[in-house]
Amino acid sequence: MTLIILFFEFIKIGAFSFGGGLGTLPYIYEMAEKTGWINADYIGKILAVSQVTPGPLACNIGSIVGFKVNGVIGAFIANLGFIIPAIFFMGISYKLLNKIKENKKADEVIKMVRSSALAVMIGTSTTLFKNAFLIGNLNKNFSNFFSVINIKSLILCAIIFIICKLKKLNSLYLILISAVIGVIIKV
Repeated sequence: MTLIILFFEFIKIGAFSFGGGLGTLPYIYEMAEKTGWINADYIGKILAVSQVTPGPLACNIGSIVGFKVNGVIGAFIANLGFIIPAIFFMGISYKLLNKIKENKKADEVIKMVRSSALAVMIGTSTTLFKNAFLIGNLNKNFSNFFSVINIKSLILCAIIFIICKLKKLNSLYLILISAVIGVIIKV
């Protein structure tokens, strides 16, 4: 039964997430709340690992969640569920591409999808920010601001930002530097 739920959760993620791998995160958070397989902290760790491993972000996320749920079979089922909608949509879009290439209404629909994907990614980014930099809840007047901020995470972010601005390093090196600094300052 768990494999069936896993399969359909990832079909939903594959069918409704637009905007690349980060577009899947709201659905991953929703799945985490609904199933209890993972939590928000684990999602942040999955995202970090998925960013440094080869392949599409969403497939890496599917592999990690699926493996945690039911080993290699779970990873396979999650990825299968995730790619089925893409194959279906590619088949449909291939047939329709020539028909809608010059259509203004189709262009407007694509712009709306892009806008909604951007909104979803902004919402996800705020959740990721909160999970990375806050260790408690802010009250409405922000009087407890410094007691809930994860200072170590902010320091790490600032160091990497400065390194990024001063040196034009490959993102892989920035990730490795982040990992080393994170271990040193125990973020």
